[in-house]
Amino acid sequence: MELAGVGGLEDEDWYDVGTTTAPAATKPPPLTHDDNRGFLRMLREKKERLGVEAHKVEVRFERLAVEADVRVGSRAVPTLLNSAVNAAQELATSVHMCVTRKRPMRIINEVSGVIRPSRMTLLLGAPGSGKTTLLKALAGKLDSSLKFKGKVMYNGEEMNHSTPQYLRAYVSQYDLHHAEMTVRETINFSSKMFGTNNEFEMLGEAIRRKKGVINKVDQDLDSFIKATTFGEGSNLTTNYIIKILGLSECADTLVGDEMRRGISGGQKKRATIGEMLVGLARCFFMDDISTGLDSSTTFEIMKFLQQMAHLMDLTMVISLLQPPPETLELFDDIILLCEGQIVYHGPRENATDFFESMGFKCPDRKNVADFLQEVTSKMDQKQYWAGDQNKYQYHTIENFAQSFRTSYLPLLVEDKQCSSNNTGKKKVVKVNASRRISRWNIFKACFSREVLLLKRNSPVHIFKTIQITVMALVISTLFLRTKMSHDSVLDANKYMGALFMAVVIVNFNGMTEIAMTIKRLPTFYKQRELLALPGWALLCSVYLISIPISLLETGLWTCLTYYVIGYAPSIIRFFQHFLVLFSMHQMSMGLYRFLAAIGRTQVMANMLGTAALIAIYILGGFVISKDDLQPWLRWGYWTSPFTYAQNAIALNEFHDKRWATEFYYNNANTVGEAILMIRGLLTEWHWYWICVAILFGYSLVFNIFSIFALEFMNSPHKHQLNIKTTKANFVNHRQMAENGNSSNDQAILPFRPLSLVFDHIHYFVDMPKEIANNGATEKKLQLLQDVSGAFRPGVLTALMGITGAGKTTLLDVLAGRKTGGYIEGTIKIAGYPKKQETFSRISGYCEQSDIHSPNLTVHESLKFSAWLRLPSNVKPHQRDMFIEEVMSLVELTDLKNAMVGIPGATGLSAEQRKRLTIAVELVASPSIIFMDEPTTGLDARAAAIVMRTVRKTVDTGRTVVCTIHQPSIEIFESFDELLLMKRGGQLIYSGSLGPLSSNMIKYFEAIPGVPKINKGQNPAAWVLDISSHITEYEIGVDYAEIYRNSSLYRENRLLIDELEQPEPNTDDLHFPQGYWQNFTTQCAACLWKQNCAYWKNSEHNVVRFINTFAVSIMFGVVFWKIGSNIKVEQDVFNILGIVYGSALFLGFMNCSILQPVVAMERVVLYREKAAGMYSTMAYAIAQVAVELPYMLVQVLIFSSIVYPMIGFQLSAAKFFWFFLYLVMSFMYYTLYGMMTVALTPNIEIAMGLSFLIFIFWNVFSGFIIARELMPVWWRWVYWADPAAWTVYGLMFSQLADRTEQILVPGLGVQTVREFLEGYLGLQDRYFELVTCLHLAIIGLFAFLFFLAIKHLNFQRR
Repeated sequence: MELAGVGGLEDEDWYDVGTTTAPAATKPPPLTHDDNRGFLRMLREKKERLGVEAHKVEVRFERLAVEADVRVGSRAVPTLLNSAVNAAQELATSVHMCVTRKRPMRIINEVSGVIRPSRMTLLLGAPGSGKTTLLKALAGKLDSSLKFKGKVMYNGEEMNHSTPQYLRAYVSQYDLHHAEMTVRETINFSSKMFGTNNEFEMLGEAIRRKKGVINKVDQDLDSFIKATTFGEGSNLTTNYIIKILGLSECADTLVGDEMRRGISGGQKKRATIGEMLVGLARCFFMDDISTGLDSSTTFEIMKFLQQMAHLMDLTMVISLLQPPPETLELFDDIILLCEGQIVYHGPRENATDFFESMGFKCPDRKNVADFLQEVTSKMDQKQYWAGDQNKYQYHTIENFAQSFRTSYLPLLVEDKQCSSNNTGKKKVVKVNASRRISRWNIFKACFSREVLLLKRNSPVHIFKTIQITVMALVISTLFLRTKMSHDSVLDANKYMGALFMAVVIVNFNGMTEIAMTIKRLPTFYKQRELLALPGWALLCSVYLISIPISLLETGLWTCLTYYVIGYAPSIIRFFQHFLVLFSMHQMSMGLYRFLAAIGRTQVMANMLGTAALIAIYILGGFVISKDDLQPWLRWGYWTSPFTYAQNAIALNEFHDKRWATEFYYNNANTVGEAILMIRGLLTEWHWYWICVAILFGYSLVFNIFSIFALEFMNSPHKHQLNIKTTKANFVNHRQMAENGNSSNDQAILPFRPLSLVFDHIHYFVDMPKEIANNGATEKKLQLLQDVSGAFRPGVLTALMGITGAGKTTLLDVLAGRKTGGYIEGTIKIAGYPKKQETFSRISGYCEQSDIHSPNLTVHESLKFSAWLRLPSNVKPHQRDMFIEEVMSLVELTDLKNAMVGIPGATGLSAEQRKRLTIAVELVASPSIIFMDEPTTGLDARAAAIVMRTVRKTVDTGRTVVCTIHQPSIEIFESFDELLLMKRGGQLIYSGSLGPLSSNMIKYFEAIPGVPKINKGQNPAAWVLDISSHITEYEIGVDYAEIYRNSSLYRENRLLIDELEQPEPNTDDLHFPQGYWQNFTTQCAACLWKQNCAYWKNSEHNVVRFINTFAVSIMFGVVFWKIGSNIKVEQDVFNILGIVYGSALFLGFMNCSILQPVVAMERVVLYREKAAGMYSTMAYAIAQVAVELPYMLVQVLIFSSIVYPMIGFQLSAAKFFWFFLYLVMSFMYYTLYGMMTVALTPNIEIAMGLSFLIFIFWNVFSGFIIARELMPVWWRWVYWADPAAWTVYGLMFSQLADRTEQILVPGLGVQTVREFLEGYLGLQDRYFELVTCLHLAIIGLFAFLFFLAIKHLNFQRR
C-alpha cells in the first residue's frame, strides 16, 4: 500500500521477550496515535499535491458458495487400512467403476455482500463458522480442492487469474516464518519483495522534481520522520510497520521456533501482520490476527489499521475472536457469519438494533461482540430474549439470515456504496502491472536472504565440512599410496574401489539438501501465494549459493585424497578429477532438491531420495556391471548419473601413462584398457567430456524441474474438516458444560490443596548476539526483575501484562520448564522448597504452544494423559468417565475421534488445539495448574466456557494461575487476584481485584496522571492500556517503583512470609515412586499410544511398504537368477552385490524415513517428560517395540520377492538365515536412526550424521574392498561394522556349502567356498560370532537411544 515504508526505526530498538530496555536517554520515543494520524494526513496531502492517486477498491460478492467433498465417520480417520481402502476407492471412482463415498459439505452457503473502501469491516463468527474460508474466497486464495460458486468482483470486474495478486493480501491465522531470521529481517524481506521501497523512492523523486515546492507539510513530514526515527536507519517501510505494530523491542531478535528460543507468540502474530502491511495491497483480509495479543496491544494495532484504512482509502476485512468493546468501536461495519450464512452485514451501530427488532437485547455491561456471537447460539440465546419468557422460541440461524435478507440493511449497504467516491468507475489495474519490482530486484532480495540463512545455519555446513574431512582421511588411509601399485588388474580394481567411493561420498553429501529444502517449503508456500516469492527466485538463489559450497566440499575432498591415495600425478588430471566430482556434487544437490520439492514432506522426500539413491547406485555399473544386466534393462544403466561419473573418473585415471603396462584382455593391450573393459566402462577419451557435460546437464534439468515443482505443486498439508457426530449430542454436551450437570460432581478426584510462594525471582539469559552487536555491553539480559508473590488454593489468579512483559517467562521459571538461563530467588510449595521431580507430579502446565502427538485422536490424547497422570488407585471406568466429563466441559465431545494433526497444517484448528491443551492438563487433576493464555485462539463464547471450567476447578480447592490477554468483563471479574507485569519483567500490581475490580481500579486511579476508567469500560482493557509503555512514557511514571513503595507491596510481603512457613503437623511432599504408575503400566501406556499413532500415520507406513515393494521388484529384476548359476568370479561378485545392497540400502531407507517421525515426537516427549508422565526407559521401549511388526512385514515382503527371483536355493534353513539377518539389519538401522535424532538438535544434523556413519559402514562392508585387502590398521573397523556382519552372514549362509568350481583370473580354478575363504575371509568359526554381534549392536544402539533421550534436551527455553 502507498503508505507503507514511512517512518524509520532502525536497529537500536531493543530486544524483548519480557526484556529490559535501553536507557531512557537513548531510547526512541513511542509512536502515538496522534503522531500516526497527523503523519498519514501529511502524506495524503503530499500525494494529492503531487498527483499520486490512490486506487480505491470495492469488493463485492454475490451468491458465494463453497463446498468440500469429505469422508465422514470412521473412514475419515487415516489409518493404514482406511488409507489403502480409500485409495482403491478413489482409483475405482476415477475409472467409473464405483460411486464416490465422499459427502458434500457446504462451508459457505450462498452469501452476498459488499466490502467498501475507506472502511474497516469486522468479521465475527464462532470457530468453524466459515470465516477463514470466506476470507480466502474474497482474497482469491481458496484451495483448488474446494468447489467454488458465485462471483467475487473487484470494482465491478470479476476476480480471475488476471486480477493482480498484489492488490489483495490475505493474512493467515498461522504464523509461518524462518526461525533463523530476526523480526526486522523478516518484514524487510517482504518489503523488498513487494517493491514497497521502490514506490517511495518514486514518490521522493516526484517531490524533488516538483520545482521549488517546499511547504509547511513537507517540513512537518520531514520533522516527524526525524523525531520518530531518532537517528535510526533509512528503511522507511520496514521501520514504520515495526513501529506501529509495537515490535521495536524485539525487532532484532530471532523469530525462533519450538526448538530455538525467539519472540513470543503474540510478537510472531504481529510479525505475520507486518509482512502483509508492508506490501502494496489495497485490500486486506486478516484472519484471527489478535490471537496471542493482549487487549491493549490489539487496540493499539487496530487503531493504527483504522487510521490507515480511513486516510489511505484501503479496504479491510478483519476477523477477531474476542474483540473488546473499545476495539469493536474502531470498526465501521460488521459481518456476522454463522454456520456458513451471513446473519448480519452492515454498519456497526445498527447491529444491536437489528437483533432488537427480532426481540433480543444486549445487556448494559455486555460486550456487544460477545452478544452478537452468543445470540445465535441455542445454548445462550434465551438469556437475551427481551419479551415475555413464556413466548420465547428458539430462532434458528436460517431465521436470522432470512430476516436480514428481507430487512432494510442490505439496501443500506448498497446506498452507502453508491455514495462512495466513484469506486465503481475505478477499474482494477491491468495484469501487466502485477509486479512493481523488477525480476532482478526480486532475485537480489531472495539471494541476500539465502546468504543470511546460510550464515545462520552455519553449524550444519560446518558439520558437513567436518564430515567430508573425516571421510577423506579415512579413504585416503584405507587406499594409501604406499600400499597401492599399478601393475595388474587387481591393483586397478583397488583404485576403482577408491574412485567409486569418491563418487558415492560426494553424492551422499548432497543428500542433506533434502532436509534443508523441506525446511524452507512451508514459508515458501505462504510467500508464493502472496506473489512475494516466485519459485525461480528461490531456486536460482539456492543454486548459486550451492556452487561455492560445492567447490569447497569437492575441493577439500580432492586435495585431501588425490595425492595421498596416489592417483595419476599430472596436475591436469588432478583438476579433471576435481571437475568430475564437482559436476557429480552439483547433480546430486539438484536431484535431491527436486525430490524434496515434489515430496514436500520430510517422510515422502526421504523415501524418494533413498529410492532414487538405490536405483542410480544399483544401475550405475559398479554393483553389477553393464554386461551382466539383462539386455532390456540396460537403458537403466544409461540413465543413471553414477554411470557417467564412474566412466569419467575412471577414464581420467586409467588413461594415464602409468597404467600402460602390457596386459592383453580381449581387445585391450594395457592394464588401463583392460580394467575399463572388464568393468564394462567406456574406453575412448572423448567420452570423459561427454560424461562431465551430461552430469552438468542433469544438474540443470533437475534444477529446472525443481522450479516447476515449486511453482505449480501445492502444499501437501490440508486442514481436515472435523464433522460433528450428531447435532443432538453436541447440544447436550454443551448444555452439560453450561448448566453444570450432576455428573460433574464425579469429576472431583482426591488431591491435596497446596500453595506456591516465590520470592525475589530474577531470571537472566546470555546476551543475544543480535543485541550485543548493536552496542549492548552487558553479558546477561535480565528478563525477570525481583518478582515476588503467592498463589493460594481456591484462589484464581490472573497473570497479566502487555505482550512481552515476561508472563510466560515467569510461568516457565515457576513450573521448572526453563532449560537455560540463570534463575535467582526461592520457590516454595506449602512452605517447603520446591523439588522439581515432586512438583511435576502435582502440577499441570497448559503451554502457550499447543504441543501434541499429531497422529492421535482427541480422545486418545486425553486417555494417555489421564492414564499416566492420575493416581494408580483410580479405576479405569472412573478414569474414562472423568475424561468424558472434561471433554464435555471444554466442548471436545463432538471432536473426540478427530485427528490432532500438525499445527498450521492438518487436523484441529488453532482454537480446537487450545481446548485440547487445556483438557490434557485437566484430566490429570493436579493441585496446581499453570495456564499460559488458555483463552487465546478461542471466541468469546468458548473462552467463557473454558473459564467457567477453570472456575469450577478452583472452587474444588486447587491453585490455578492463568496468563490472559483479552478477557471480557465477565471473564476478568471471575478472577480473584491479579498479578500485573510491565515490560522488563517487573511486577506493578499484586492483589485482589475486589467487587467489579474496584480494588485494582482504586489503586491505579490513585496514581497521579493515570486516566480514570470510563463508565462501562472493561477494567482489564483499561489497566492494560494505562500500563503500556506508551502511557507510562506519556505520564512520566515508573509503575514498578510505585508498587515497591506501596502499602499493597508491604501486605504482600507479610503474606509471603506467612506462606513460606509450613503449616503445623504437615510434611513435605513425598512419593514412594517417581511416577504415578508403575513401570509396567508406563510401558503399556506408551506402547498403546505409539501403536495408535503408527496405525494412523498412513504417510509413513504406506511410504515404507510401497518403497519396500518397489525396491524388492527392482532388486529381483536387476539380479534375476544370478544365484542359481555360478560359473566365474564375477558371478560371485554379483551375488555379493545383491547381498551388499540388501544389507545397506533397505536398512538405510528405513532409517531415513523414520527420522522425521521420531523428531516430531521428540518435541512431545519434552513436554510429557516435564509433566512427569513416564520414565524415558518406558518411552524408549515403546518406540522400539512399535516398530517391530511393521519391520517384520517389510522384511517378509522383501524376502518373499527377492529370494526366489535371484535364484537362491529353495531351502527352509537358508531362507530362515536370509530372513533373520535382514530382520537384524533392519533393526539396527532403525535404532540407529532413532539414536541419531536423540543425539542431535535438529533433523538436518541427524541426517548428516546418518550419512557419515552409513558411508563408514559402506566402505568397510567388504564389498568396496575385501577385508584381506584392507591395511592392517583398518581391519578392526571391519569387525566393528554391522553392515559387514550382515554381508558376512548372508554370504556365508547362502554360499558356504556351494561346491561349484569357478575360474579366478590369476589363481586358476577354485570352488565357491575356497574363493570365499581366500578373498572375503568367510570362515565357519566366525559365523556364530557374527550372529551374536548383531544382537550386541542392537542392544548398544537401543541403550544409547535411551541415554540420549534421558539426558539430552535441545529445547532452548
